[in-house]
Amino acid sequence: MNPVFELAKKYYPRLWEEARINALVAAGKLTETEAAEVIQREMEEAHDNA
Repeated sequence: MNPVFELAKKYYPRLWEEARINALVAAGKLTETEAAEVIQREMEEAHDNA
């Protein structure tokens, strides 16, 4: 498992903004798929808590 992906799941959006996730993709540290999963996961959790 990608350690940066694990950190992104842990810190987005509390400490890392979407711009940080996109920068990690641009740097090759996250794949587009991983970034989408991190962002989508947070959106689903926010929806479930509403």
